Amino acid sequence: MQKFIIKLFIFSIPLIVSYNIPKITHYSFHNDIDKKINSLIESNIEPMIIIGGDSRAERQIIPRILEKRFKFKTVNIGVNSGDIAILYSALKNHGLTNPNNTLIISVSSIEVNDSVIDKWGIPHAYVTYISTFDCIKLFGNRYLNMMHERILLIFDELFKNKANVKMDPPDSRLETNGFLGISGDISSYNFQEIDIFADTLKIGWYLNAKYDGIRKDVFTKLIIKIADTDMNVILFQPPVSPAWLMRTKNTYIDSAELDHSKFLKNISAQYDNISFIDFYTNQSVVFYDSMYYNSVHFNYKGAEIFTNTLIDSLIFKNLLK
Repeated sequence: MQKFIIKLFIFSIPLIVSYNIPKITHYSFHNDIDKKINSLIESNIEPMIIIGGDSRAERQIIPRILEKRFKFKTVNIGVNSGDIAILYSALKNHGLTNPNNTLIISVSSIEVNDSVIDKWGIPHAYVTYISTFDCIKLFGNRYLNMMHERILLIFDELFKNKANVKMDPPDSRLETNGFLGISGDISSYNFQEIDIFADTLKIGWYLNAKYDGIRKDVFTKLIIKIADTDMNVILFQPPVSPAWLMRTKNTYIDSAELDHSKFLKNISAQYDNISFIDFYTNQSVVFYDSMYYNSVHFNYKGAEIFTNTLIDSLIFKNLLK
């Protein structure tokens, strides 16, 4: 029995080492963000405005408008299902933590929900910053499968050199500095027909929501890492469509979003170089349902108006100098 345990331990060493590679290096675990950076940024020395985060960054902030107003090179490296771990890892990997840069990050409440890790896809960049013990707590009997998947992703990136891959020429984001405009209009949709509990509890965003666990702790640690770069950082909680806001008012969804805004406000207040703009709690009267293609994403027209609203907030708060 003792020999078996020794052999098992020896056999496990390469797996444990491989699994922990990202803890001493930097992997984004998201091909799209690497493609965007390689395609849109030629120099990591030039001061610039970098827009990052999830789809509500990629599809809602138009770089050319900021570039025109502030005269700084501006790129949008937001990606679908992006999070602060993907963003920070990619910035480190590509040497973009320039103190002269301004970083604007969309931070949605799903990012600090432990149930998203447990029940839905594995956010591998986040796992980089989670201890092995906490990973076991989060994944339970899925831990070994997660570890195997993660090792395959690491070696795939190591040997296929995906960090140098660029976007294909037909990709519309090449022409818009990373912004992805989407069409659609939900103004005729009746949100009152949605059963808040029966329908929304089936989706990953709010399923068995656990907002005060391991993932929030890791988010807090990542904020410290980002603050230590001395970049000018602006976090924002995106708005939702007026109809969805009205339908969810005073429900568990509204409570979760308000708590998330309060959390972002408190954590940003701890650092001189991090600011927070709350578009959820302070929903602008200039946003209409016709400006959204679904309940939480602006269409192209809405993105133009939102980008200008964001700029007005940046100027009013003197966050870009």
